[in-house]
Amino acid sequence: MDEGTRAAWLRARRSGIGGSDAAAVLGVSRYATAYQVYLDKRGELPEQPESPAMFWGRALEPAIRRCYADATGRTVRVPGRIVRHPHRPYLLATLDGITDDGRVLEIKTARSAEGWGEPGSDEIPEAYLCQVQHYLMVTGLETADVAVLIGGQDFRLYEVGADRELQDLMAGQEAEFWGRVERGEPPEAASLADLAHRFRHPVAATVPAPPRAVAAVAGLKLLRDEMKRLEAEEERLKIIVQSCMGEREGLTIDGRLAATWKAAKPASRFDHDAFRTAHPELYGRYLKSGEAVRRFLLK
Repeated sequence: MDEGTRAAWLRARRSGIGGSDAAAVLGVSRYATAYQVYLDKRGELPEQPESPAMFWGRALEPAIRRCYADATGRTVRVPGRIVRHPHRPYLLATLDGITDDGRVLEIKTARSAEGWGEPGSDEIPEAYLCQVQHYLMVTGLETADVAVLIGGQDFRLYEVGADRELQDLMAGQEAEFWGRVERGEPPEAASLADLAHRFRHPVAATVPAPPRAVAAVAGLKLLRDEMKRLEAEEERLKIIVQSCMGEREGLTIDGRLAATWKAAKPASRFDHDAFRTAHPELYGRYLKSGEAVRRFLLK
């Protein structure tokens, strides 16, 4: 994809909510939050480099599509454009394929079978269920087939039917989210990273705690006291086990290895202080100042 084509694709992708955004907008994604999707759609999030998982997912897509066609006897065409909902143009679909009998084809690669049910069922991970229901809503089709390659060698097929009740729920939340994007009103933060980004310019002032913050501070203090107690108990138990091991690297229970205590390889680190003393000009030339990070402390 050349730069001009990629720029046009990015503009189109940012003009609405795609299937891979749906789970984050609904708050069920392990990889992104609604706030991060909001920043992306507003063009306020730097473009992220392609991860190895993303690269291999894209590279293996044609092979998995061929396997699907061979296994089902269906002909698959790949739409050459982003599909938009006929009445809600902010709902987008970038489809891996549409079959000759009117099914959405979604292609996945997975590291493990966690979240995947029996082949042939509709039991797929929740985030992918949101994605295919989004695609069915955009296209108006009734069925989506999900072809997944697990661990590089376990090829499976799943069939998901349109769920109108879920689609109505998704449509409402996606409409509310897109309204926020258009108005420039970010959604509620769903992670500490969201909060750190949203409130990254602190001012020297205090705010009276509302009741929920008072309760949260009290809960945090109790939790930290319990964590300290558990850490002390963990150390006590480790002392017992490691004392029994002595110089030996392994401990067995009923003949089975239960614990190991091995020496790690010596770590090498760059001596910043020594380099700064020996080469102050070079050190200053390559020194980069990062953005200040806020630190949260309980008093």
